[in-house]
Amino acid sequence: MELWSSILVGSLLILAAACFVRWHVSAWRALAARARQMDPTELDFRRRQLRRRTQTSGMLGLVGIAMLVGRLLIVWRAHPTLILLFWGGVVLLVLWLGLLAVADMAATQHYFGRLRQSYLVEQARLRAQLRRMEETRGNGQADEESNRKAKGTGE
Repeated sequence: MELWSSILVGSLLILAAACFVRWHVSAWRALAARARQMDPTELDFRRRQLRRRTQTSGMLGLVGIAMLVGRLLIVWRAHPTLILLFWGGVVLLVLWLGLLAVADMAATQHYFGRLRQSYLVEQARLRAQLRRMEETRGNGQADEESNRKAKGTGE
């Protein structure tokens, strides 16, 4: 029973990794089709994101293969030192996978945080410009109500 569960989980990881890699590649192709219209900063961010995510997906497939191989090492009664070194390598691979995931989250948060900040600055600039335009109507003269408010006479 344990052998079949290892085979099932390992196979599912390999299948999921293959689907993710295919998804990343198709997303990149769609993005590359409109690359000329994109900001170079966004294109660079997307290229790095693809690299991180493809690497993570590929490593997920390697973990699936490692689960199958590791289980076979146990079934074949390989030397305990070999099994220990093998699973130690798998643990390092999983830790690297986690680090890549954290790096992807941090890079995405940083990129979109900067983008949001620039939009907020632009929004504030446009609101100030709108306020100035509302204060001066028509031929550039301030309306009477604004003049009274500015002078402090609420007549």
